[in-house]
Amino acid sequence: MSVASPALAQQDGPFASTAALASYWSTQSTGGSLTQIYVNGTLAYQRSGFGPAFVKEYFNCADGSGIKAFCNNIFDGYLRTSDAMGTFSSGLTVYLDGTLIRSGDPYYSAHLKTCLGDMSYYGRVKYYIVESVNDGFGPPYPGNDCF
Repeated sequence: MSVASPALAQQDGPFASTAALASYWSTQSTGGSLTQIYVNGTLAYQRSGFGPAFVKEYFNCADGSGIKAFCNNIFDGYLRTSDAMGTFSSGLTVYLDGTLIRSGDPYYSAHLKTCLGDMSYYGRVKYYIVESVNDGFGPPYPGNDCF
């Protein structure tokens, strides 16, 4: 069993503010690489370097728990569609940008949206949001949009 060092344990958050996140990354080694850190798709910290870039994305979690690499609320941003889908029932039909990505109950659906943030070394950072959900228990949840 390996024990994570305090630096590695902190890497995914939570951080109290963007300034705290930038302060953390200003002291971390990324092997001399260009380092770019994003919060909600916006560049929050950058340090010059060589070779392939180290790029990491975070989100300001809607539940007030701070800035983290992984949040778990329908109002948050996500790096992967599977993480966004974890916020609602597994029986829902899921669409990404209007295209079916998971079949389920035809009366219950969720719509995910691809969002693009600031430019990184590798192109615009990409993340996903839950744009709307109709779970059959009330009116459809509308409303998330890209940050």
